[in-house]
Amino acid sequence: MSAERITRTCSINIGPGFERRVEDGDLCFSGDKRTVWVALYESKFREPHRSVNELYSPSRKPDEEWERSQPGRFGRAYFMREDGAGKRSWTLTTLTASARRLALVSFYFEEEADLDWAVRAWDTLRVGNS
Repeated sequence: MSAERITRTCSINIGPGFERRVEDGDLCFSGDKRTVWVALYESKFREPHRSVNELYSPSRKPDEEWERSQPGRFGRAYFMREDGAGKRSWTLTTLTASARRLALVSFYFEEEADLDWAVRAWDTLRVGNS
């Protein structure tokens, strides 16, 4: 996967074949049957887990949930199936924080098998401190 620079200190590896655009202040990467939305914020707390846990609130019970903790970084994610307009899709919504930044990254995809891609991409997210 190739690294996509989000800011000077933030990046994510989502793979090839995505077009990049900014919409309403958020960054969007769109590709064939996959879309990634990225929104960056200042962390409210210096403790990454507090910043994430304050905002983590799935709208309904997720199909699966993940949590990851590394020195200086904490993240949570949830996976949900979306049914609408006669079409099924999936979403992996992630919150990842450092002491100064909070990233909300949502992965939308049409094939459930793409969950592995989304989780791998989330794992490459680097949220800088400046």
